[in-house]
Amino acid sequence: MENKDKIILHLCCSKYGSDTRDYAAAGYDVRYIGKEIGVESYHPPKGVYGVIANPTCTMFSIARTTGKKPRDLREGMWLVQECLRVIWECMYDDLEGSNRTFFHFKFWALENPATGLLRKFLGKPAYEYQPYEFGEDRSKRTALWGMFNPPPKPLLLMNKSKNVLGYKESTTHNLDTRSIASPQFTKAFFYANQ
Repeated sequence: MENKDKIILHLCCSKYGSDTRDYAAAGYDVRYIGKEIGVESYHPPKGVYGVIANPTCTMFSIARTTGKKPRDLREGMWLVQECLRVIWECMYDDLEGSNRTFFHFKFWALENPATGLLRKFLGKPAYEYQPYEFGEDRSKRTALWGMFNPPPKPLLLMNKSKNVLGYKESTTHNLDTRSIASPQFTKAFFYANQ
């Protein structure tokens, strides 16, 4: 199967599509399901290869202490449930039939901040990482739930002039830039899940 025949769904993707950039660059058939299409009205095609989902985290954030609208976990979980519905539809399509020996569907990952309340609903994440573990000069503890090959964390040489483990979460970024996935992490995820 060539890459152009491998469908990757990017659910709740931002305008950047940063989590799937390496799949798109490698010629995969990446389909962006964002606000224009709406995950809630989307039904996947047959033969999906992988799914990456980025449901909005604002209702799960532990930083949400003030806001124009009070925390509404049902509203937050609604989008998570819709992402899971799409993932399950892909799995039903792929796994049904008792004589199947080859399965198209290889992985799925649902991303959200590791410190948020989503773990109360989905349990312990399958994988957690910090961007600095992949060579970036920032911190944003991130969790992934799903079925995928975990990308190995590179062995980084510590710069003695910087305490990499001491990086603080920055709140000076706007929400758009904070939602952009670490390029080094997405590359490692891609190599582990081709």
